[in-house]
Amino acid sequence: MSNWARISIQNCIIFVILIIARADGKEITSDPSDASKASPRIIVIGAGAAGIAAASKLLENGFENVKILEAEARIGGRIHTAQFFDYSIDLGAQWVHGESENVAYELGEPLGVFGKSDEPAHGFRRAEYFDSRGNMLQKDIAKNLTSFISEKLFRMTFEERPKSFGECAEKLFKESFDKQSKIYNDKNRYLSLLESITNGYYGTKSWHDLSVDIDQCKLLPGDQMINWKEKGSSMLLDIMMKQLPDQKREQSLLNNTILDSEVLFVDYLPSGEGPPVLITTTKGFLHQADHVIVTVSLGVLKEKYKSFFIPPLPDYKVQTINAIGYGSVAKIYVLFEKPFWKVEDDGKVLHFMFTWNEAEKKTLQNDKEKSWVLGIYDVSTVEYKPNLLEMWIAGNYSQAMERLPEFKVFDHAVEVLQQFLGRKYKLENPKAMYLSQWYMNPHFRGAYSFRSLEMEKQKVSADMLAKPLENLRVLFAGEATSSDRFSTVDGAIATGWSAADTLINHYKK
Repeated sequence: MSNWARISIQNCIIFVILIIARADGKEITSDPSDASKASPRIIVIGAGAAGIAAASKLLENGFENVKILEAEARIGGRIHTAQFFDYSIDLGAQWVHGESENVAYELGEPLGVFGKSDEPAHGFRRAEYFDSRGNMLQKDIAKNLTSFISEKLFRMTFEERPKSFGECAEKLFKESFDKQSKIYNDKNRYLSLLESITNGYYGTKSWHDLSVDIDQCKLLPGDQMINWKEKGSSMLLDIMMKQLPDQKREQSLLNNTILDSEVLFVDYLPSGEGPPVLITTTKGFLHQADHVIVTVSLGVLKEKYKSFFIPPLPDYKVQTINAIGYGSVAKIYVLFEKPFWKVEDDGKVLHFMFTWNEAEKKTLQNDKEKSWVLGIYDVSTVEYKPNLLEMWIAGNYSQAMERLPEFKVFDHAVEVLQQFLGRKYKLENPKAMYLSQWYMNPHFRGAYSFRSLEMEKQKVSADMLAKPLENLRVLFAGEATSSDRFSTVDGAIATGWSAADTLINHYKK
């Protein structure tokens, strides 16, 4: 197809969008620019960690014609620090996981912005376990469960493949507790808690969707729950954009970022003339580029890959997008006038773990509106925010929660806190709540990727998702494209840098 034919098709679509937009009083224009080998036009789709990392590196290496198209009205992607009364809260990425070889840690550590924890790799050093009648679990049961979570559950290795994480976890639970009647006789309740914790960590709907081969995500040496003290993860964006530590070094990256600019499709159809890539936004803007770096979430790719790319993606790419897992996790921040709990200092975390008795669980399972509370598996304090609690909701339950009106979510959350904690603690009504909305947001459709059992069965990998298309017309970056640090911010940053390096090296030839 000739370039003129491509533009004609694009213009027809723009004409339709133009009519709709003008009904709202909006003006639509195109955005052409001249291609040049000396200054290639590079467009990054998405201003999350991967997108900002890619654009920053390109600018630092002399590429001046770099632009970011961001669908949201803010930068950051799944890094989203919001102001909640006196506190900065992270609705998305919250911790830095590991120190050695961690690019996020290496960026922030020289500035002294981090607070360290004394938690094991998967937390819960300080945990109180409650059942749904407000009873605390016996200390020996709580201790054994905590040890199982920290020392065994997420360190399983089984040679037989393919195996689901859930299948292996159930086998390991039996081997560990079949002679401890106080735990094993109530195994359904405790296995349900362990599955909720697993679903919360990996975003899975069921731990039977998760591959046991979770060690593909490399555990970096050092603290696994490094926090941002009184600040939030958005500081990492400032550091990458060189606003910190020296504001005089601030780049023009923000000036080259167009917010509220959702991409409708990417046309990378080979042509002997004109720009290699044409990008159309939902507002009718037409952007021409020599290269595009796609950093949208895997959730968006799963939902839109059929219409997003022209021509359709290669079969291997479609197979990979469908096979890699992508899940949901939600948070509810609960603010109190004063804490009813005690921790030894602001930098430590106390976890309240919830287990459901069968009677209460069955009742809630039949309550379509309120059943989401069964996904609350952990309520924890927040480092350096002494009046805050953070409720974690896993898997499908988090999606159900996001569909409800906020006032109902708040009412349900207060009821659950009273139900589990009201016998031991004197709880006053919270001052306010703030909840995340990652699944319902069409620009994310969830939280982060995981290694699914389907990936093993189909023998696909993150490298196949990251592989560029058509002579580097289209490149991919983002946490889901990381082979060994998926679901992490540092993994996202590294993939953004890698995509930028691919283009930098290409133009060095």
